[in-house]
Amino acid sequence: MPEADENTYELCLMRHGIAAERSIGQEDSKRALTPEGRERMQKIAQGLLKTGFSPTWIVSSPYVRALETAKIAAESFSPAPTLDRSEALEPGATPEALIAFLSRRPEHRRVLLVGHEPDLSALAARLTGAARQARFGLKKGGCCLIEFDGFLPRPPGQLAWWLTPRLLRKLA
Repeated sequence: MPEADENTYELCLMRHGIAAERSIGQEDSKRALTPEGRERMQKIAQGLLKTGFSPTWIVSSPYVRALETAKIAAESFSPAPTLDRSEALEPGATPEALIAFLSRRPEHRRVLLVGHEPDLSALAARLTGAARQARFGLKKGGCCLIEFDGFLPRPPGQLAWWLTPRLLRKLA
């Protein structure tokens, strides 16, 4: 994928990797990636690198599994992108809160978001102008890239690609 021009804003949405099952009394936010989840995410990150997408900023949900996924992704890029966490990517957060968060860093035009379902696929549908009933779905470790004319993700963006975790691992 060629480098984005100065007017293009690229937003890549990535679902966190395979996490431990929730146990009784455990907070959902504390669930970590499993060993298999970490291994698969390393391959997925290498596959993402092969797409040509190279973020300057990674924003993650503060949940442990998402943050671990974001760190694995960050390690695959050179130079390493800035990595931040935002409550605007927690389950149930609004797209408006996320866009407000992104607007604080206008110097970043290639952004990787790491979060949760069903929020990420609902965000993708909204940002591409898809019908409200559209059923997108990101598998764990799956990604999609949405491109926008100009700064900040304002619908409708154009869906550049939607890649499954299996395909990303094969690209690696």
